[in-house]
Amino acid sequence: MGDSVVVAAQVKQRPDRVLDDGVTTVTAVAAATAVVGKGSVDTSLCVTGDVCALPDVVNGSTVLLERCTEPGTAMETERALSAELQTLRQEVRESGHSRPQDEELLSAMREQVARLNEKERTLEQRLQCVCEENSELKGNLSSLHTRLALHEQQSQQHIQQLAEAWREVEVARGRTQELQSQVEALQEEASMQEGSHGNASLLSELELSLDTLGLGTDREQLTQEVESILRLLLPLTQNPQEVGGGQNDLQGMVAQLKNLAQELTQQHSSQQLSGSIVEVGSDQSESPAQIQDLKDQVCVLQEENCELRLLSECCRVEEEHLHQAIRDRDEAISKKTLMEAELVRSKNDMMSLNNQLLEAIQRKLELSQELEAWQDDIQVILNQQLRTQQQCDQSQRKPVASHPLSFLRRSRRLSNAPVCVSQTTTTTDRNGPSPWRDWLKRGK
Repeated sequence: MGDSVVVAAQVKQRPDRVLDDGVTTVTAVAAATAVVGKGSVDTSLCVTGDVCALPDVVNGSTVLLERCTEPGTAMETERALSAELQTLRQEVRESGHSRPQDEELLSAMREQVARLNEKERTLEQRLQCVCEENSELKGNLSSLHTRLALHEQQSQQHIQQLAEAWREVEVARGRTQELQSQVEALQEEASMQEGSHGNASLLSELELSLDTLGLGTDREQLTQEVESILRLLLPLTQNPQEVGGGQNDLQGMVAQLKNLAQELTQQHSSQQLSGSIVEVGSDQSESPAQIQDLKDQVCVLQEENCELRLLSECCRVEEEHLHQAIRDRDEAISKKTLMEAELVRSKNDMMSLNNQLLEAIQRKLELSQELEAWQDDIQVILNQQLRTQQQCDQSQRKPVASHPLSFLRRSRRLSNAPVCVSQTTTTTDRNGPSPWRDWLKRGK
């Protein structure tokens, strides 16, 4: 009783060394079984309570106690317990060895997961940056499109303004040409009035006046009238002169009247010209700001025209490069077609040569067959001749019979033998040599 209590106390004090020290556990179980055999129930309870500390022995403790109560099974139970103890120790050792490996695997997996998470974060950041750059590029593209549209609108407006300015310039040129034509017409009218009207009208009036003088008027009265007309017209001129008097000065007064008429016509034409010039000057003075604006617009349009010329030059250079590339492509295509045609021609030549070669091979085969047939015919002829010769020899070697007509039979045989030979030769000549004769003819 005391020993079992001590063993139970040892098991209770050191439950962790039960798996490491099998002897102690076995002795403890043996002592427990011995005590149980004596009928002590308290120690069995202590042993079961101490053994319950082991996780793998709890389930089978009741079964073991039942087996231990039976007589003669202590050694068997001890052996079974020792075997189970060994298996448990081995499992614990294996689990202890596998735990560091599992921990290493877990740590490696955790590190790999951390790296993958970090890569995922970096990829997400890069994707976000790329999306932002894409949005920025889209915004820049839209802004460029808007700017391009604005520039196109401005260029269209400038082109329209330039066209309007050119139209206004054409209108101004037309007006100036009209004014110049009017001035020229006025000058022509003035010259015509100076040359024709003055001469014609004054001379006609003088002639009429002279005619009237011839009708009975006095010369003095005519001179007085001319003098009065001159005195009335002289204040209208810029250089008034004195009127000559007297009867002898009638022609001078007429010339003076003519000059006065010319001066008056020149003054009238100069007044008209000055009025037209004043009108033109007033029209020009009314719109200096517009002219300045038009000049500025013309300068801007000239700059834009320069830019457009540069762009057109660049486009022309690009078009030249494009045309050169197109020409190169056309040349390459033409060369390709020529090469393809040459290749087709060479293929046709090769096919014709192959056909000629096949024909030559066929001809050679035919000739070889004819040669074999000729050889066979010659062999047949030779065999027939040998056979006939052997038959003749055999017939000659036969013994002479005792019949009196045997001599005649022998002579008949001898006479018939060459006939047979000749017949065989003629038949062979008729039938056999025909192919080789044809072959010889073809060879010739």
